[in-house]
Amino acid sequence: MFLSVRGVSINYGKLEAVKSVSLEIPKGLVVSLLGANGAGKSTLFKTISGLKRPISGSIWFEDERIDTLSPDAILRRGIAQVPEGRRIFPYMTVLENLNLGAHSLKDSKLEIAKTREELLERFPILREKAKAKAESLSGGQQQILIIARALMTKPKLLLVDEPAQGLAPLVIREIGDIIRKINKLGITVGIIEHNIRFVRGLADKVFIMENGRLAFETAPSELSEDELIKNIYLGG
Repeated sequence: MFLSVRGVSINYGKLEAVKSVSLEIPKGLVVSLLGANGAGKSTLFKTISGLKRPISGSIWFEDERIDTLSPDAILRRGIAQVPEGRRIFPYMTVLENLNLGAHSLKDSKLEIAKTREELLERFPILREKAKAKAESLSGGQQQILIIARALMTKPKLLLVDEPAQGLAPLVIREIGDIIRKINKLGITVGIIEHNIRFVRGLADKVFIMENGRLAFETAPSELSEDELIKNIYLGG
């Protein structure tokens, strides 16, 4: 299995945020982790990325156990995360932000420059704004920048937390198109999102978490938007 989470529990102090969750993400899909605030979604993503440690269970990526590895080691194996809240480096330029995305790689400067050029070709707005401070970009442009920064690592699995948060509907559609194109490049994508309509038009599979547990998984086409909302926020 491409990514396998096996009986993982995660604590914040004495609070058990994730409770014995098991799930599998097949290679090549777009999957979404859904649930109300506090359901444990972001905590699980952070643990897959190595930013948190599980108190029990294990996480496997391409048949290698990774939950004991450092975040840098996990990144080098092909898992990159786009955090919630568009965490750019505001006083650095767009190019400088992109370059920071490659800091953990062992690629040569020539290889890094080639990857950066490919991304500037793919996202023309970043080339146009290349020398601008990141703080001067619109919300949608900042979201594109942090996605591109994560792509600098040439990931096999891209975890994206709340990509539609605070964006206008037209920009949300653009972000959805970008995620589809990334997936068509062969990159598996995991998304945390509260915008159910966005997810239904994008994901091949959804996992619904409730109070730190995995409630169920389904194809979004199997449930209507209203049914998804009911299961996520009203516990079915």
